This record gives sequence, C-alpha cells and structure tokens, in this order.
Amino acid sequence: MTIELVTLAVVLVVIAVVFAYTMKTGISPVPTSPRVKRAVLKSVPDDMHGTVYELGSGWGTLAIPLAKRFPDRVVVGYEISPLPWAFSRLWQAIAGVPNLSLRRTDFRNVYIADAGLVVCYLFPSAMEALRLKFEAELRPGTVIVSNFFAIRGWEAESERTAEDLYASKV
Repeated sequence: MTIELVTLAVVLVVIAVVFAYTMKTGISPVPTSPRVKRAVLKSVPDDMHGTVYELGSGWGTLAIPLAKRFPDRVVVGYEISPLPWAFSRLWQAIAGVPNLSLRRTDFRNVYIADAGLVVCYLFPSAMEALRLKFEAELRPGTVIVSNFFAIRGWEAESERTAEDLYASKV
C-alpha cells in the first residue's frame, strides 16, 4: 500500500509540475514525432555555419539528433519546464553528445546573434515574439526552421510536409 501511495504522489507531482509550466508558458511540452524530426533534419542545410539553437527543446527529441548531425558545431537547447529539461539531460548523458548544451532558461532572455541555425516548435504568439528577436539579433543568412507554426509576415524560403498524421508543415 505504501508503494502505491508513493507512486501516486510522484505521478501527481509530475502532472502538477507539467501543468504549472503549461499554464506559465501557454503550451505543453510535446515531443517531436519521428516523422516530423526527419522532415526538420532534411530541411537543415549541411553547409550551415555558427551555433545551432533549439528554442523550446523540451524532451530533447530534436536537440540530440541535431547535435549528432552537427558534431563539429555547438548545439544549445533552451527549455524552461523542469521535467522535460531533466529528461533531456538524462537522455543526453546516455546518448553521449558532448557538443550539446541543454540550458534550463527562458530563450527570450538569451542572445543568439552567433546562430547559424535556429529550430523551434512553438505556438503562434511565441513565434510572433520571436520574429522581433530574430530581426533584432540574427545576421542575414541565418537559417530558421519552424515546425508547424509560421512567423506571421514572413514568407518561407522552402516548405516541407512531414508524413505524419497532421501533415505537419516544416
């Protein structure tokens, strides 16, 4: 009976923490599906220069493959929600990707001018706020890959449709 109560308490705490950060950020942490991940990775040019940033790196389902794809680049993932961040740190240790830095901080408060690539899977209002950040900080030629949500007022240079249930646009 004690093990069941402890398990229930842990599950309730996990749910409460995820819910609290969902309310704080306005979006729940959703892992990138394998099919969308493939579409994102196919959208990234091989000759990219500079730091790779994933804004809202969540569970690490994209940050770790990006670090493996670009072993000679610094890859930085920002995630504010503690549980997905902790999970991604554990997965990073298992995967052994030394070029990946996972930081538990709000990406809106970091300077990303050295970016060669920025990847994000965020809700529309976050993308609108990022538009201003991108215009202020990123140098011309920086590649931005967005999963599903476009930046209003910008025209995509290219678009890829993932072969998933939602036909997600990348």
